[in-house]
Amino acid sequence: MIAPITTTATPAVTPVALPPITDLSLTSLRQVVTELGHPEYRGDQIAAWVYRSQIGAFDEMSNLPKSLRQALADRFRFGALALEAEFVSSDGETRKAALRLPDGDLIESVLMRYPTRDDGTGAERSTVCVSTQVGCPVKCAFCATGLMGFTRNLGTGEIMDQALHFLRWSRAVPPTVRNVVFMGMGEPLINYDATMGAVALLVDAVGLGVHRLTVSTAGWLPGMSRLIEDKYAVRLAVSLHSPDDALRTTLVPLNKRFPLATLLEACWEYQARTGRRVTFEYTLLDGVNDTPALARDLVALVRRHDVHINLIPMNPVAYLPFGASRPEAVEEFHRIIRESGVICTVRREMGRDIRAACGQLRTELQGREPVRATAGPA
Repeated sequence: MIAPITTTATPAVTPVALPPITDLSLTSLRQVVTELGHPEYRGDQIAAWVYRSQIGAFDEMSNLPKSLRQALADRFRFGALALEAEFVSSDGETRKAALRLPDGDLIESVLMRYPTRDDGTGAERSTVCVSTQVGCPVKCAFCATGLMGFTRNLGTGEIMDQALHFLRWSRAVPPTVRNVVFMGMGEPLINYDATMGAVALLVDAVGLGVHRLTVSTAGWLPGMSRLIEDKYAVRLAVSLHSPDDALRTTLVPLNKRFPLATLLEACWEYQARTGRRVTFEYTLLDGVNDTPALARDLVALVRRHDVHINLIPMNPVAYLPFGASRPEAVEEFHRIIRESGVICTVRREMGRDIRAACGQLRTELQGREPVRATAGPA
């Protein structure tokens, strides 16, 4: 067991089964306030305290009447999550939190800090990676989270409170959070309403630009169809992992239901509607999907479109039958794509020493054996 660091205080989870205040949209918050007999603008004041000042209790909302503060405390809890443990990588750039839900289960969130580049370009920045489900029903073959099985969707407040945990921390220890990626445990687009509820709050209440939010999907087409019509044009990252249908079905069982041709059609429609470049995430697995031939097939699949391919060296997981690609294989795969003219990067390896792969830390802390499964959602 890796040892947790000493952590700063976090708002306690109220033991009463009240909904978190962060479950409410701004419209719902204003409605609650008016139903309690107060003017609508008090809802905006509450939102400013929660999302801009990021305070930890209703009593701290000093410009609200005491009667309203008490009414809120009677109806909502402040903080949907309790910090179970927090770990920092040896280089200090990755911070991973295990957060306890009110029902006792654990989820993971990660803060990644990116320094200024060696050549002096690029600003220091921090990115938060949040989970949207407890476990995951998609069951990708190389993913620690999927092998746990699926428990439930998270609520909007449970997603938002992950972001707020690290937003609060980064205010004290800059750089502050500039980006949020929905790439943690779970398939965000299966839990569409809660995911996009959190997106709306991050944009409208926290004040992040929608271009600073990335939603990842393994190819859940019903959610992608809704996203195409959504007013929040987030950045879309698609977990591709293979340009070959048969191999992708082995790695991502969801591909059997929504094969590559259908998935890519949805990607191109999203791009046409939003003007956003689509990112394809490609986890490189030694001897499985990292051959030069597959790199060329990948280029053929996407080269007519404005895309970004993000190659991801696999974080090793002891109980999975996959290894990380050899450095020379990664370099050759990257070279083939880059020289074709397609934008391609290799993701920096971060947090390997603190179980950074999704689900690893939760599995260790809960002492559970992973559930091996062969099929995704029906």
